[in-house]
Amino acid sequence: MNKNLGFVERLRWRLKTIEHKIQQYRQTSNEFVIADTEYGKVRGVKRLSLYDTPYFSFEGIPYAQPPIGELRFRAPQRPTPWEGVRDCVQAKDKSVQVHFVYDKVEGSEDCLYLNVYTNHLNPAKPRPVLVWIHGGGFIIGEANRDWYGPDYFIKEDVVLVTIQYRLGAMGFLSLKASGLNVPGNAGLKDQVMALKWIKNNCVNFGGDPDCITVFGESAGAASTHYMMLTEQTQGLFHRGILQSGSAIASWAFNGDITHRAYRIAQLAGYKGDNNDKDVLTFLQTVKARDLIRVEEKVLTPKDHEDKVMFAFGPSLEPFVTPECVIPKHPREMMRNAWSNSIPMMIGNTSNEGLLWLPEITLKPQVVQQLDAATPFIPSELRSVAKGEDLEKWAQLIRKAHVSGERATSNNYMDLCTMAYFIFPALRVLRSRHAHAAGSPVYFYRYDFDSEELIFPYRIMRFGRGVKGVSHADDLTYQFTSLLARRMPTESREFRNIERTVGIWTHFATTGNPYSSDINGMDMITWDPVRKSDKTIKCLNISDDLKYIELPEWSKLKCWESLYNNNSELFF
Repeated sequence: MNKNLGFVERLRWRLKTIEHKIQQYRQTSNEFVIADTEYGKVRGVKRLSLYDTPYFSFEGIPYAQPPIGELRFRAPQRPTPWEGVRDCVQAKDKSVQVHFVYDKVEGSEDCLYLNVYTNHLNPAKPRPVLVWIHGGGFIIGEANRDWYGPDYFIKEDVVLVTIQYRLGAMGFLSLKASGLNVPGNAGLKDQVMALKWIKNNCVNFGGDPDCITVFGESAGAASTHYMMLTEQTQGLFHRGILQSGSAIASWAFNGDITHRAYRIAQLAGYKGDNNDKDVLTFLQTVKARDLIRVEEKVLTPKDHEDKVMFAFGPSLEPFVTPECVIPKHPREMMRNAWSNSIPMMIGNTSNEGLLWLPEITLKPQVVQQLDAATPFIPSELRSVAKGEDLEKWAQLIRKAHVSGERATSNNYMDLCTMAYFIFPALRVLRSRHAHAAGSPVYFYRYDFDSEELIFPYRIMRFGRGVKGVSHADDLTYQFTSLLARRMPTESREFRNIERTVGIWTHFATTGNPYSSDINGMDMITWDPVRKSDKTIKCLNISDDLKYIELPEWSKLKCWESLYNNNSELFF
């Protein structure tokens, strides 16, 4: 059970879950519709949104074969065509995972499904398609309405697609032996397969196959970035939005993780030698729930010391296959990525580091790591450090974040905001300026705070009453969830929902997020970040929209200076 939630909050969570299911039932009609796909016909259902907009919902459409048996850990395979009409009126299981609140294993290996939502199946003109990739650290998450309801986007003339993919060891286990064909990144290959399906089939749902935008948050943003970097997706979409994450972030790239297959096998009861073939044979017989249970024990004390967050996630593939997604470090992939020619939006919330508040509460001593600061020096710099480099870099980091004699909790959270989110975003910007001249990048900063609407992840992390715009808080204004409720149309929250969705859909439609028709934009400008700019300017999204210098700019310059003598490692 999540120790950050008290009994009352857990009870409230259960009641909200029941209430949400009742509400979803009431918003579902008895009117069914049928659409074609390249694999067979699918039946959807007409629903009403939270604000009474009618729309068509197709949920649980298979985009790949169930990754079970011999397909466990391996690249996805195209789905088997079917006869007749497939029922797609209810969501399918998410990838197998441990529930964050109840600490029970749920979901299924049979999870490779997507959902399509549109308010018009046969519009006069094909509509822009937005493809959502959920976050969750590559270990939790789902694409369904409990977390990512389409109610806000469905008011716009767009098609929304949400996709599921394999998580944890199921999606990212990697083995060195090429003959076994388990190089890793199966979860990312799921996403590639889903994008191919969307490109080929979105027209049957009123979508424009030549106007597709992929967007995601946290691990979903890193996934979106990987989709922009891999050659597997060239031509499959036309714009990208990275919300609080990128492939260059330390938590989003694990390097070589082939040694962890043997470790998780041992934790699951394997008694044999460290032989890839025997390890795979064993792992393919273990129940998925048993593997997921031991996953959190895979990381060693040294891994934790090195700030490794996840045992299984995107990694360097040890050999190249036709489906290979990550053949080299993402820093190198950025230089020649096909997506250097398409528009990008990138940004963060104003206080991402609140995500670490539960850790600080449980282990206050973790803050003292900032007094030394060396654990936060980027790993690629630590590997080339000479002489007094480490201490020099540590002093720069301390100077940027610690104003008193000792580090505080706020200092630590401020550092996490910078190290794991904003600084990686700067590296993406610098790479785009060097290798994608002429392709616009728009930077935003999400700073809208409210206790009236709360994204479930925030409650799961640290309950209520904490001020600040934390990691994932922006999702509250893009998607409905089991905690969503209908806000008065004159409320600041409703105004922010309309404004946020307007910005995102305008970018998806035109490649430019600016429109004077969006509430609050008529009095400002929002230009893409240019290579010649002396500072980074962003759209600050709060109660008002302001085009400002990034408030974290001075700290960013300190972090950028770490690479003064190692510029080839920066981007």
